[in-house]
Amino acid sequence: MIETPVLLFDLGFVVLAGTVFAFIAKILKQPVIIGYIVAGIVLGPIGFQLIKDYANISVLSELGVAFLLFAIGMQIDFSKLWKFKKTIILGGLAQIGITACVVSIIMQFFGLGFIESIYLGFIMAFSSTAIVVKILSDSKKLGSLEAKLVVGYALVQDIVAVIVLPLLANPETIMSPGLMGFFLLGIIGLFALAFIFSKKIFPIIMEFSAKNSELFYLTTVSSCFLFMFFANSLGFSIAVGAFIGGLSLAKVSYSSEALSRIVHIRDLFATVFFVSLGMQLSLSFFSMQSLVFFPILLAIVFVLNPLILYFITLYSGFGKKIAWFVGLSLAQASEFSFILARQGLAAGQVSEALYNTAIWVILISMVSTPYLINASPKIADFFQKIFGKIEKNKIFYERKLKKFTELPSASELKGHIVIAGGGVFGSSIATALKDNAKIIVVDQDPEVLEKLNSKKITAVYASRTNDEIWEKICLENAKIFVITIPDANTAIKLVQKAKKLNPMLGIFVRAHYFKDALELYNAKADFVVMPVVLGGNTCLEAIQSFLETGKIPEPALREEFMRVLKEKAAEEQPH
Repeated sequence: MIETPVLLFDLGFVVLAGTVFAFIAKILKQPVIIGYIVAGIVLGPIGFQLIKDYANISVLSELGVAFLLFAIGMQIDFSKLWKFKKTIILGGLAQIGITACVVSIIMQFFGLGFIESIYLGFIMAFSSTAIVVKILSDSKKLGSLEAKLVVGYALVQDIVAVIVLPLLANPETIMSPGLMGFFLLGIIGLFALAFIFSKKIFPIIMEFSAKNSELFYLTTVSSCFLFMFFANSLGFSIAVGAFIGGLSLAKVSYSSEALSRIVHIRDLFATVFFVSLGMQLSLSFFSMQSLVFFPILLAIVFVLNPLILYFITLYSGFGKKIAWFVGLSLAQASEFSFILARQGLAAGQVSEALYNTAIWVILISMVSTPYLINASPKIADFFQKIFGKIEKNKIFYERKLKKFTELPSASELKGHIVIAGGGVFGSSIATALKDNAKIIVVDQDPEVLEKLNSKKITAVYASRTNDEIWEKICLENAKIFVITIPDANTAIKLVQKAKKLNPMLGIFVRAHYFKDALELYNAKADFVVMPVVLGGNTCLEAIQSFLETGKIPEPALREEFMRVLKEKAAEEQPH
């Protein structure tokens, strides 16, 4: 009889259980991450104990963290975050410092040792880049102003975590000039390697490998492992290496294609990672010490961190709604928190009971993130009612939004055209019609607003729940309302709201799916265009015209289309 390796069955159990509970989570309309964690609880010591040797799954879960951070690194564009550098760098460092100090002081007050308290301080200080990026991406908010701030803060936290991990592993490094010098050289060396590969090596390799699909995939995966090896050889964790490796690919041509190729292997190992988190939970959590620390740590994550980020963002001039969104979006512990906790346990610097408490807090906070992000507008309104309006200092608190919220007077807004969504589709329409009527474009991306304003097109910032701006746009006096935003649910709500205000308003909407198009028509949209259908019809018309006349027809908005093509093509080139 052939003996089947234990690792094969263990991996099979993890994937099968993850799949089953992910189905259940989707049926119950809950985030799939909850399903993965419940699957781990069922497989682990609290459940049926189907996984006997956790060491095997632990190795695979480390790969899950590594590929998650590799993918995150590939999606980071420093140039798009640099305009907020003062807010995100100073604010991010302040939040980390305040949280780490507060937690470590509280823990020492309750009798924990210095190193163990410092570990807990940093575990609670970091937020999950992977989770917030995935949620913001799924909800089509990743390009919004508030999302850029969230990702900026999270990126600062990740870079600090990269530095803190090896320092806590060897605390004597801080007190030893020689060890500290070696540590700094290692960090500088890793980032220097990333820079060299990004500028000189990866552009050539990726362009060559792109000619063959299989080779391109292997090159992308190998890039991740290469930086894992670099990091490990310098004494850093493989997660740190993977993250820096992702950064080195972020500005390389074909990086978007590379990311799309590794998404499946990332999702597979990420599933193993989240299931393994559930497997690590044990009943030792219910010790007296843990029951004392548990509510304190939860309060740090759900109250202290959001409040710190709220006040930093508010006083930076981005307004209370964005401040609440940022604070609540980052109200969870990080993948690095998990790595820190496991490192402390393995090194004997963190007790098993405290480790279990930290893991429970990490998991609960991660699971809560989608709900907190969705509830942020209601939470902001709730506190607004309790503490009163900040109209007295509104100009100060919203000073960064001023240039994006200036509108013509209500008397000027009659017979105008409102466009919700200033991407390629919306910008093209605005540019083509700007000489025919007054155009108001509403978008959440500051880069889009700046480009439109430079063309003398009025473009204003508004989140999807900013009723104040929508009222000032005077939809009741508008002639046409064009909705190009990708989120169908938001588009439907806007259609319904606009028709109530102005039944005679002509509403034109873009939809990507047939179901969405039908719901938009049911919501009283006047004209719904689907790119997939429109593209086929346009191409067919061009072919028929060519057959009849022998000439290729000149497409509408050709000049604008070519300009956009040149801009987007330039963005795809390596920098």
